Amino acid sequence: MGYFGAATEYDEGLAKKLKLSRTDLRCLDLIGRLGPLTAGRLAEESGLTTGAVTFILDRLEEAGMVRRRRDTEDRRRVWVEIVPEARQRLEDLQQPVAEEMRRVSQHFGPDELATVRDYMRQAKEVFQRQLRGMGDHGPTPPEGEPAPGAARGDVASGGSSAAS
Repeated sequence: MGYFGAATEYDEGLAKKLKLSRTDLRCLDLIGRLGPLTAGRLAEESGLTTGAVTFILDRLEEAGMVRRRRDTEDRRRVWVEIVPEARQRLEDLQQPVAEEMRRVSQHFGPDELATVRDYMRQAKEVFQRQLRGMGDHGPTPPEGEPAPGAARGDVASGGSSAAS
């Protein structure tokens, strides 16, 4: 198992400990990181439908993890925020891995850590490009490179990816 497999298993274990699904946990993480959100914004950020988000928010609210509050200026708008006790519980559960990761990082110099940060940033961008291209005609090539099967110099042709 590689890095991503281990990180996925950790997320699954954390969700199980909280008696949540991984999707619930992902939405809770978004709410915690981005601050109070509307259900519509949470749907946009998570890539889920507004209907799915409504069910998730119902579960998270029932579990005591989030609360909904009406906007004071626009009563039609409802904000969702993580409750302080849930935020603290998440931090307490994640603290051991954060501390251990800090210890691991102490084995590397500033230049090495800068290289790792650069690699992780570029790797994230690859995932984001591929995610954006999933609904199109195959994988999205790196910026500045032709699509698989495209004639040289014809980046926009979007040829078949079957040859890859």
